[in-house]
This record gives sequence, structure tokens and C-alpha cells, in this order.
Amino acid sequence: MDVAQDLKKRLRAVVWPLCFAFIAIYFGFHLVRNDNGLLALRAYDQRLDEAKIVLAQLTAERASLEKETQALRPSNIQLDALAEQARVRLNMGWPSEVLILGR
Repeated sequence: MDVAQDLKKRLRAVVWPLCFAFIAIYFGFHLVRNDNGLLALRAYDQRLDEAKIVLAQLTAERASLEKETQALRPSNIQLDALAEQARVRLNMGWPSEVLILGR
């Protein structure tokens, strides 16, 4: 009986730490591998960086378009520049016309 009681005491001393260790491993695993875990956070950060790059490109394109639009306002319009841009964009002109573009 002494051996059985001694074994029971040792088993009780080991069971609770093992339970807490398994609980810690369970939550640690889900902290990393969950849909909202650390790996998902890293993927979200990468997608955010890509979106910031696209935003910077679109912002630059918008600034360029706004600059072109500003040049077409009635107070800033230059008829020669307007005619030149119309010919370039529409690919039209007179057959005998020579167009020299400088940029």
C-alpha cells in the first residue's frame, strides 16, 4: 500500500504541471497559427505594404493628371499647346504638315 500511495502522490505532483503545460502549448499554437495569429499578422503587413506602394503610384498619376488638367483651364490655356496635344492624342494632322514635338 505504501508503494501505491507514494505513486499516487507523485502522479498528482506531475499531473497539474502537465495540464498547465498542455494548456500553454495549446494557446501558444493558436497564437501563432490562428486566422488572427502572428502569421496572419505578417501577411496583413505585407499586403499593407503592397497597398501603400500602389497608393503612391496612383497618387503620382493623379498629380500628373491634375497638372495636365490645370493647363487646360481657361485662364491658363495656350492655343498652340492645346492644338499640339490634340494632334498627339488623336493622332491627326494634315498630310502636308510636319510636326516637331519637343519634350
